[in-house]
Amino acid sequence: MHRCLLVTEIVRMICAQLQSIALDRERLEDDPFTPVQEYKDTLYSLAVTCRAFKETALDVLWFDLDSLYPLLQCLPVDFHRRSDGCVLLDRALEPEDFEVFQKYAPRVRTVAYRRRSHDLSKDLVRILSNFPCTPGTALLPNLKALVWDGDSDEIMPFFRYLVPPTLIHLHFPGSRWPQCKLSFLSFLHKHIPHLKEFTCIDSDPDALPRIDEYICNAEHLSKVDVGVPGEEAMKHLMKSTTLRHLLISLPPYNLWELVEGAFPPSLTHFTLRAYRLDKAAEYLRTLTLAPTHVTIEVMDDVPGSQVGPFFVQLAKALDRTRLVELQYTIRGVPSDPYSIGQPCELEAASLTPLLVFTNLVTLRLENFRTPLLDDAAVKRMADAWPHLEELKVGTGHDWQTEEGVLRRARLTLWGVGYVAQHCRKLEILGLVFDPTAKCEMIPAHWSNTNIWRFDVGASPIESPVAVAGTLIFLLPGLREIWTKTPVKMFPEDDDSAVEDKRAERWTMVLEMVNVFANVRDMGKSEGREEERGRLKELAEKGMIFRYLRGKKAEEGADSKAGRA
Repeated sequence: MHRCLLVTEIVRMICAQLQSIALDRERLEDDPFTPVQEYKDTLYSLAVTCRAFKETALDVLWFDLDSLYPLLQCLPVDFHRRSDGCVLLDRALEPEDFEVFQKYAPRVRTVAYRRRSHDLSKDLVRILSNFPCTPGTALLPNLKALVWDGDSDEIMPFFRYLVPPTLIHLHFPGSRWPQCKLSFLSFLHKHIPHLKEFTCIDSDPDALPRIDEYICNAEHLSKVDVGVPGEEAMKHLMKSTTLRHLLISLPPYNLWELVEGAFPPSLTHFTLRAYRLDKAAEYLRTLTLAPTHVTIEVMDDVPGSQVGPFFVQLAKALDRTRLVELQYTIRGVPSDPYSIGQPCELEAASLTPLLVFTNLVTLRLENFRTPLLDDAAVKRMADAWPHLEELKVGTGHDWQTEEGVLRRARLTLWGVGYVAQHCRKLEILGLVFDPTAKCEMIPAHWSNTNIWRFDVGASPIESPVAVAGTLIFLLPGLREIWTKTPVKMFPEDDDSAVEDKRAERWTMVLEMVNVFANVRDMGKSEGREEERGRLKELAEKGMIFRYLRGKKAEEGADSKAGRA
């Protein structure tokens, strides 16, 4: 074995890379459980392969749990799990079992019931709670983050055995709030005095006063996501110097109060969720914020006419020089891009209020349709946001109507070229345009080597060769082209339906761009080799010339000495 593998940090980096690969596969594949299970099997194999790998691999393997069952499975005891969730042991727990438990429990840093919430068994929690823990500690002494979905009357009394006072992140979801859960919330500041991130969404109205009371007594909160805090809690958060991320979720009913005040610049991330844009604008009307990152989440698509007034209010509430990232998401569109309705078409003038944010680096508005966005509007955007590194507008879904007609954009290839040329830091560009429309001649010097991903969304295309010939010079560093799969509005056996080949043609564009790029690089390489050979030849001739010249000088000196 190589000596480098004896270094703990290197082994930890290898294990972390395995986890990163598994998470990427989990996002891309239809089966999210297989990559995670394979990743954990690999870590287990790594731990039993060599003693040098054992401790580090076990630390990473037990770092994040999505169930408490692995803690029971590691014990030398047989248990039976019935279909109703009951867990039965074949014998009572012994001190030797606790010694085994202590080998693994201190390694756990995160417990999150995100994938298998049915594993939250009352019998499992009761069994583990039999193990002793000293006052001020817990069964998982080094636990830092806990996502707890259980709100059963029979489970909540044992919850405190899993919560160490050093916990820094608590996610407390659940729409059901029994008395025992409310009681625990009343003493939360005693159980977890150093909590930094507190999430408590879908709260019952009876829980809101207790949540506000906890916020008012908390001193270390850096992230708060509790729906809509009350007036006293909001006033306390406005004075906080540790708060970095605030998430507000406006309920569909108007049981929330407006709070007037300003948050300090230390609040860098702000997220606002709402069912209606007009209510979101009303909530922002009395607030002053200076975050660097803002996310707006709307639960349903709204008419495009409401977006402009909301952006006007957003520009009034936010600091114009500090904002660097703005994202507007319509809930449901990322998972179902075809769910968006026809009314949600954004007018070009609706984006005008956002032009005041001159330091924007990321702007994501892909959940809109923007057929009215033309070259002039895009030119104003590029001039107002010269620091952009990611721009995505209107690319989040297909643009076909219910009648099967494709909505075409007014934006042309000239507008895309203007953005690429004048936003020099752009790396990801997403715009829906019409390359078949006539436009001005793109200047030959327009080029951006930083753009490596081009999201064309629902852009139509007829001539892949012509488009590829333009992109090879306009975006010479292009590696990816993203497009949206067209919606099948007609049955497959319908002979009247016209086959949509946009995705295939944009794939051809990327292939041609890669071929052109390879030919260009080969030409440059051959040119460099030819230039290198020519310089070498000139250098050799220069050496010969200098040698002959020096030789003649020596002969001349000898002749002069002979005559003397």
